[in-house]
Amino acid sequence: MELAPGDIVLLPAAGARVTSGSAVEVLDVYQNATPLPNGRVLAPEGPPDVVLLSSLTPGNSTVLLMTGDPFHGATPQNLSVMVRGEIHEY
Repeated sequence: MELAPGDIVLLPAAGARVTSGSAVEVLDVYQNATPLPNGRVLAPEGPPDVVLLSSLTPGNSTVLLMTGDPFHGATPQNLSVMVRGEIHEY
């Protein structure tokens, strides 16, 4: 996956960790939900299913994603991430 510095990505996974590099960081793991018109949130019961990943600086990182149901056969998958471009300060 190729990103630019400052990008934020939602990935379908139950967990993640950066195993090499410092170009990205895992911000958190969440459960997907749907906002309702009245301001409430409709969230299914179950394990987390969304990982939030942030690109920090140009470089390469490897992220270990845990996909599938974490209680019944989660599958680890490596994701190579390349962060390219300049860091812009606003």
